Amino acid sequence: MKYMPLFVDLHNRDILIIGAGKVALRRARQFSEAGAKLTVIAPDICEEFYTLPDTEFIKRGALPDDVTTRFFLALIATDNDEVNTSIATACQRLGLLFNRCDDFAKSNFINGTTLARGEIINSTVAGGVPAISKFIHQQLSKIITPELTELSQLLAELRPAIKASQLINGSKQDFIAGWVTEETLERLKIEGSEAIRQEILACL
Repeated sequence: MKYMPLFVDLHNRDILIIGAGKVALRRARQFSEAGAKLTVIAPDICEEFYTLPDTEFIKRGALPDDVTTRFFLALIATDNDEVNTSIATACQRLGLLFNRCDDFAKSNFINGTTLARGEIINSTVAGGVPAISKFIHQQLSKIITPELTELSQLLAELRPAIKASQLINGSKQDFIAGWVTEETLERLKIEGSEAIRQEILACL
């Protein structure tokens, strides 16, 4: 396994975006949705970028000196190989995480294809074949139903109360797992989450 999957808290992290076309926009939206603060450097900026909150725009070509340790990571997405290489080299020199959209093999991190439903997040990498990742996520979409998303949110909400309860420590995870069933999902459809919430609390 070449890549270790990680889920990183990007809230209020500074992210550098080099390039401002459609490819950069797709990734920038994901970073923005995760709460990151973006700095976008490009001579031409796609109009949709201006809808992203907490984003600073520098309208010119990128320079290696733009890469500083202020940034947590950099996304490099221009159509100029020389620029991409110079920015990647600057990132390597400072030990920053960077992704080259033109050549993922020359990056030190990659973005998988992401499927998010509430707090359930799945990211898939398929060796540079996005069609495989998309197919996997089409199948996962059938499994991650609205009821499963609702159950996930409910159990996450009640987890502190379950942990603080008088249940035997070894049984707390089993207790939570006991609610993750097809029967519970069917009950959520019919009875709603409040009935399940009250039943769980009554067990504590």
